[in-house]
Amino acid sequence: MELHQLRCFLAIVEEGGFNRATTRLHITQPALSYQIKQLEQELGASLFHRRPGGVSPTEAGRVLALHAQEVMNAVRKTRHAVEKLADGVVGEVRIGTVNSVGIYFLPQVLWNMRAKYPNANPTVLYRHSNEIMEALLNNKLDLAMVADPRPDRRLRHEVIVEEHVSLVCGRTHPLFGKKNVRPNDIKGLQFISLSPESPTGRLIKEHLAKMGVNVEPVVSTDNVETVKKMVEVGMGVAFLPDMVTAQDINCADNTSGRLARLNMGPPLTRRIELVTWKNVDLNRAATAFINELHDHGLAWRSCVETDED
Repeated sequence: MELHQLRCFLAIVEEGGFNRATTRLHITQPALSYQIKQLEQELGASLFHRRPGGVSPTEAGRVLALHAQEVMNAVRKTRHAVEKLADGVVGEVRIGTVNSVGIYFLPQVLWNMRAKYPNANPTVLYRHSNEIMEALLNNKLDLAMVADPRPDRRLRHEVIVEEHVSLVCGRTHPLFGKKNVRPNDIKGLQFISLSPESPTGRLIKEHLAKMGVNVEPVVSTDNVETVKKMVEVGMGVAFLPDMVTAQDINCADNTSGRLARLNMGPPLTRRIELVTWKNVDLNRAATAFINELHDHGLAWRSCVETDED
């Protein structure tokens, strides 16, 4: 039994199927199927129920998953101990985040990390906020980058950036070109909503309620890119995080911008937080990543303050 086979097996269990596991492992499905077949032959037991709707572990698979996770945790601790003795920044850092942060904030951090520490191995998991936090609590991640997570006394929360969540419209919208609008101005307009099940969507819903604005979304989705595209083509107005729309805003420096921000009432802000376990020593790669995160957060805040001035 090889560690690579156990990694393949656990990836299928955790991702809920072969297709998503191949994406995570960066291998082809035939190669993954071969590893599982070899493992099943060695153990003399079938590990998955294979059905049209997907796969699920057999009883033997559930037992193996429990012990395989213990093995992988032991390997990780062993590697961590050796890395602490080694010179330089090496090792894996497992990062969990949501789409908006992963697309618009983390790439520069990862680029800087790669340039400075080529032997470090960051991996990024994209999921909904609640799934990211669950993965962190189950020790499947070293750290999380999410917006406005619920506090947990077992975890350390640190605000990396605060940003506005602004009302935006597209070039063809009647409000385009206006800087300030009143709450009454959006009543009756087509509104595109971030799902209130997401932390940012929940913030937006609460913000509108405080201003006494009741809107019926024509579309609701948890994907910020989908919301932005719908606003761009004129389907309606929406609240979006400023980092998502920064490159698309019509302004003096970008007169061809496809979107415009509209000031309405008190500003709405969200906090992007770094979340880690308390009293847990992170390896050098994770520590280096956090340092890069702090540096980029400072640079990002400086740019935002300059733009607002």
